[in-house]
Amino acid sequence: MNRAASLVMIVALGITGACSGGETEEETAANGDPVSKTSYPDARTHIRQAVASPTKDSTVFHTLVTGDTLKLSAPTVKYYRSLLRRGKPVWSSGEKVLPRGPEMVEALANATADGLAPERYNVATAQKILAAINADAADSLKAHYIADFDLVVTEGFNRYASDLTRGSIDPDKAGLTWMIPRARPWEENLLRMAIRGTSPADLVERLRPQTPYYKRIMGALARHHDIKAKGGWPQVTAGKLSKGDSSATVGQLRARMLASNDPRETSLAAAGQARPMVFDDDLRQALRHFQDRHALEPDGTLGEATLRELNESIDERIAELELNIDRWRWLPHDLGEIFVLVNVAGFELEVVENNVAIERMNVVVGQPGWKTPIFVDTMEHIVVNPSWNVPESIMREEIRPAMALNPNYLAEHNMVMTKAGTAKQLPGPDNALGDYKFIFPNKDNIYLHDTPAQSLFSRTQRAFSHGCIRLERPDDLAFLLASKVTRSSPANIRDKHMTGEEAWIKVTRTLPVYILYFTVWVDEDGTTHVYHDVYGRDKTLESEAAKAAETL
Repeated sequence: MNRAASLVMIVALGITGACSGGETEEETAANGDPVSKTSYPDARTHIRQAVASPTKDSTVFHTLVTGDTLKLSAPTVKYYRSLLRRGKPVWSSGEKVLPRGPEMVEALANATADGLAPERYNVATAQKILAAINADAADSLKAHYIADFDLVVTEGFNRYASDLTRGSIDPDKAGLTWMIPRARPWEENLLRMAIRGTSPADLVERLRPQTPYYKRIMGALARHHDIKAKGGWPQVTAGKLSKGDSSATVGQLRARMLASNDPRETSLAAAGQARPMVFDDDLRQALRHFQDRHALEPDGTLGEATLRELNESIDERIAELELNIDRWRWLPHDLGEIFVLVNVAGFELEVVENNVAIERMNVVVGQPGWKTPIFVDTMEHIVVNPSWNVPESIMREEIRPAMALNPNYLAEHNMVMTKAGTAKQLPGPDNALGDYKFIFPNKDNIYLHDTPAQSLFSRTQRAFSHGCIRLERPDDLAFLLASKVTRSSPANIRDKHMTGEEAWIKVTRTLPVYILYFTVWVDEDGTTHVYHDVYGRDKTLESEAAKAAETL
């Protein structure tokens, strides 16, 4: 089975689940469109012939009246072959294309709003067939055109529904280890909803992830498309920048900031437009803001890394946004009432309740040789004054060699040997886990924890751990979660901490912890951050993203 069929089969139950024998359609849809009880022998016959002989994987290659070849996926074939439809058109009645047909074509043409290519949904073919119908195609061909229009639009919608609910890229096929359940298929009969009067635009909106994160990145994508429509942004040449300097490079930089999608940078750059070639404080602040949201040292100079980000083309940036918006579609569409989200590529953590971030902090994640995995699990305990059971991999690579060089190594680091032959570090000020540990059991033994190495949080790049996630302000997280998801309290947490003894506090409310990887992130105010691909995962996905942009 090829990729298109496998993706679209995911929503097969949602698209065909209600198509069982014994049901009949109402005579009039909710919007007043006629739902005729006529058998539509001509168009219907063409459709039944088109889906009559599916292949082993239930797909069909159908030659359209225009000469184009259309691959009909298993859900589309199953729908038209169902007992209820038996080839009956969805988007037309008799010799008339119903308004919902062109409306659905328009919705598919707007797939760019979701970072998806309309070519995947055969929009141009649907428009060509519709034009022929509207131009009064010959009577001998009109039914054939209407049938083909129906097949093209239904197949396009089924593909779009699959892409919106599951993503256009399959992370597992792309070579990533994906350990998060994908979104459930839409459980209502979407095509039947269209027949009953739900507008195509409303159907599409129902399919999109409802998390505000998705809406934000859609907004950023729209703004970047606007920039592209205006010609993109100018390139900036290398040059030294000092306050008061005047040069062509300064003029290029100002023009680049004015073309930015960031309001603060645009506003600061506009302040000095009377002297566009002069490097003033406002332009320096604009550059520093740009550097900050591109995970660069905000030094206000044109270093190599800054120039590289400034000169990335608008098409490259749009491709990054499209890749990251698809990542949101890989996730469950309901992330939970309250959850913890770690963006590994951005070195940040958020606690979100009722779709509002109520806590944020920097984190340190696994270095490239000890990559933090991407997964979700449920937090079960907060540990105050934790001990550290040293993993065998660290024992083998670090502790045992250190013990061989220094017989007092364990005592000097407040460690003891366990019966299992590994070391255990007791609670204390030098404990590698610090004062707090947050446990959400998983096969990789990844958890959130405190650290004595606080200096690392001030760095722009923070991939230094062995895979676990170190927290900038673990006490704040412990106090917040104690009040939100346990029967304890911040005061109780403080009291237990003061004893110096290890204490476990049970989490009594469901609290998913999502360990994710986004190289583009959009804040509530629309500020767009671009992060470095620290683990090379964007590069791994590039070939799959290219395939996803192709017509299936």
